[in-house]
Amino acid sequence: MSYRRRAASSVLALSLAMAVAAPAAAQQNPPTLEAVVGHDSGERITRPADVRRYFEALRAANPDRMVMGDYATTWEGRPLLWAAVGSPRNIARLEEIKAASRALGDPRKTSPDQARALIADMPVIVWMAYSVHGNEISPADAAMVAARRLTDSLDAEAQAWLQNAVVVFVPTQNPDGRERFINSFEAGLGAQPNPDPLSAERAEPWPSGRFNHNLFDLNRDWFIQSQPETQGHAALIREWRPQVLVDSHEMGSDSSFFFPPEADPLNPWIYPPILEARERFGRNNGMRFDQAGLNYFTRETYDAFYPGYGDGWPAYFGAVSMTYEQGSARGLAARRSTGEVMTYADTVKGHLTATLSTIETAARDREKLLNDFYAFHRDGIAGGRGAYVISRASAADPAAADKLAGLLVRSGLEVGRATAAFSACGQNYRPGDFVVNLSQPQRRMAETLLAKDVPLDSKFLAEQEARRARGLGDEIYDLTGWSLPLLFNVPTQRCASAPSVQTTAVGPELIRPAVVVGTDATYGYAVHPGTAGMRFLTAALTDKLPIRSIEEPFTLDGKAYPGGTFIVPRAGSPADLDAHVRRLAAGSGAQVTALATSWVSSGPNVGSDAAVTLRAPRVAMAWDDPTDPESAGSIRHVLEREYGWPVTPVRTRRLSSADLSRYQVLILPSGGNYERILGEDGVANLRAWVQNGGVLIGVGSASRLLTDPDAKLLDSRRENAVVKDADKAEDASGATAAGTEIASDVDYLERVTHRVGSPDSVAGVLAHAVVDQEHWLGAGVAHELSVMVRGSDIYTPLTRDQGTNVVRLAGPDQVLASGQLWAENRRQLAYKPVAMASEIGRGQVVAFTQDVTMRAFLEGLKPLFLNAVFRGPAHASGGNDEER
Repeated sequence: MSYRRRAASSVLALSLAMAVAAPAAAQQNPPTLEAVVGHDSGERITRPADVRRYFEALRAANPDRMVMGDYATTWEGRPLLWAAVGSPRNIARLEEIKAASRALGDPRKTSPDQARALIADMPVIVWMAYSVHGNEISPADAAMVAARRLTDSLDAEAQAWLQNAVVVFVPTQNPDGRERFINSFEAGLGAQPNPDPLSAERAEPWPSGRFNHNLFDLNRDWFIQSQPETQGHAALIREWRPQVLVDSHEMGSDSSFFFPPEADPLNPWIYPPILEARERFGRNNGMRFDQAGLNYFTRETYDAFYPGYGDGWPAYFGAVSMTYEQGSARGLAARRSTGEVMTYADTVKGHLTATLSTIETAARDREKLLNDFYAFHRDGIAGGRGAYVISRASAADPAAADKLAGLLVRSGLEVGRATAAFSACGQNYRPGDFVVNLSQPQRRMAETLLAKDVPLDSKFLAEQEARRARGLGDEIYDLTGWSLPLLFNVPTQRCASAPSVQTTAVGPELIRPAVVVGTDATYGYAVHPGTAGMRFLTAALTDKLPIRSIEEPFTLDGKAYPGGTFIVPRAGSPADLDAHVRRLAAGSGAQVTALATSWVSSGPNVGSDAAVTLRAPRVAMAWDDPTDPESAGSIRHVLEREYGWPVTPVRTRRLSSADLSRYQVLILPSGGNYERILGEDGVANLRAWVQNGGVLIGVGSASRLLTDPDAKLLDSRRENAVVKDADKAEDASGATAAGTEIASDVDYLERVTHRVGSPDSVAGVLAHAVVDQEHWLGAGVAHELSVMVRGSDIYTPLTRDQGTNVVRLAGPDQVLASGQLWAENRRQLAYKPVAMASEIGRGQVVAFTQDVTMRAFLEGLKPLFLNAVFRGPAHASGGNDEER
């Protein structure tokens, strides 16, 4: 027996052990994986196409017990499958079961008596989602083994579960990433699997298989739904409304297996019975793991605070949603630091055990789970006093408000558009403003997504401060601030009572088509800036329409226009300009006004030097090491997918000697040590290109390169942590040191934990920032923004002779908008730059000290980033002026 086959045998043994009630012949009923794809489970890593082939074989063998469908298509064209398994009776009435689940989700239409009648005759819906990260490989293989057991008509235990449960498998949430991982793994594979951590088969090249084709972490895309994989999966969950949902992952090879209960902090908007149910599932999992001789842990890591995960977002639909994490072999074998070798089959066994235990618990607790599900939605309605009012009319960017409303609908919320003016919260609102009434089933979803701040537990915070006093890092896993109104920079108020105004239901559309205002376009058209205006701009440049931008406010024909307004003159435009503009306005949602004249009564004239001509720039960006794949992916997604603008990704090493003269813009995504990859010659090549008229944009930690004194690109510098006492900063490398006195325990802790270096890292907060709208980079951008601040990088402001701090953070008492920010960071971040611009020769250098395109959800910052790309070349003097 081969090494792989010996390892795979443990998976089959576990499946047999958990089916003691079934006769040996039961295993011959559904087809084996080997019979269909040529290998046993755990023997090889099954490719996405073979995962589908096996599920199709199971369905063909048992059409009365399994149905399948597709819920989306990946960027690379792979269909994403789901498969539902149940008893023949339940499979025959699936549509009825789904309708009953949706009925339990709306107690306004379903009375308690009706709910009891539904619950008496319906199964619990158990949703098992696997391998959202493509290099987390064992969950998908475990899904196939579990599905085989459930479709085995002779497996008495499994069939008993299916009397009470319908199980929906989503075996490969990210097949593009999985295929990428398998390709790199098999390229390095030798005659036998090599468990050495340094072996080529276990060393993934950039960008790794974790991400989808667009290099997005799909596990953090749930409430923004920027990717087709998440969009389709979220819609499918809304259709089925499961009561139990598991998102199965892998983690580091030295770890065992994690399942809930989770670590602190917990989001306060999670329904308490969901937490109680997670405990019950965890206890049953623990029992089954003990029986199988498998190690596990709970509570030590993986909190339940951020709502953007695959186990977070569904919780606000009332599902008992959980993350399972298995220590990964990242191949067929991995040597742990203890010397123990873990096989791929071992990892499949862990997920198979957890999957079967979950189904067992759900079937056992069917009635309670369904009753709690109904109670969750009753709680939403009963506890919902007040409303969130989203002001579209007064938003700096009304299109961002439209997108926000559509996204809320995609998260299952009911959003209304006011049909008349109204008052709420002591303010006046206009027709078209949005109302989210909190007396609705998904109230908790509304609160966690729309609240300005979701507080961390005070006890947890005290523990974190104690850890920091001992020189330890905090235990916050992801972002602490994610308020959608702040991310979108849309004014929103939570009112104590819902306004009495008629509304029309908002749909899931993210772009609201616009119509041109006015009919006399003798001169041309004016286009309001903002996200919709930028969509209009990129489409207009693609159509080769002439575009000018007036960077300062002006008044024309009695109407005031903001700085950054785009002008489309009739002169130089095609004869069918009017049809062009109407089409672009409808597609982009931009506010477009017909201009009868160019006569300006205040501000710069349309034909003056203050109005710059915008041309179609050729844009390149660094790709590959040392860029952060998520940063590179989000930048490319925003430009190409959201704004339709092509980008040339260039392997970073090639930038050292590449002829960049054909490009007007070069973007460096957030990343590691650019200096190491580029070398002195590469940095000199970039500097010469900028001096000749190029626009160099650094995002996030790429600002480290731009501010390196040896690079000679930007005169800002990255700051160290503030040192309170001068004697702590003294060089202690000599033979003796100055005498000191330690007065207290607190003094002692300060001295032993002090280090000269970076400020403490910030997990992720939203911060208030102020924009210099007189600079071209701030043209058409709101005066105040919310910025996502993460990490430890803080930069010194530029002096006026060095450049402009176009966006800076607010003062220490105002800088925090949402989330948890340590006091030291609050003081040091105050007034520090977020966006800096400087002229170098004939070109421009722009540094965004934070990742302004992060996860594609910082809608309020997109006009700022796009200004750098599209306005920057217009403010570079000469050189590199070839249009694309």
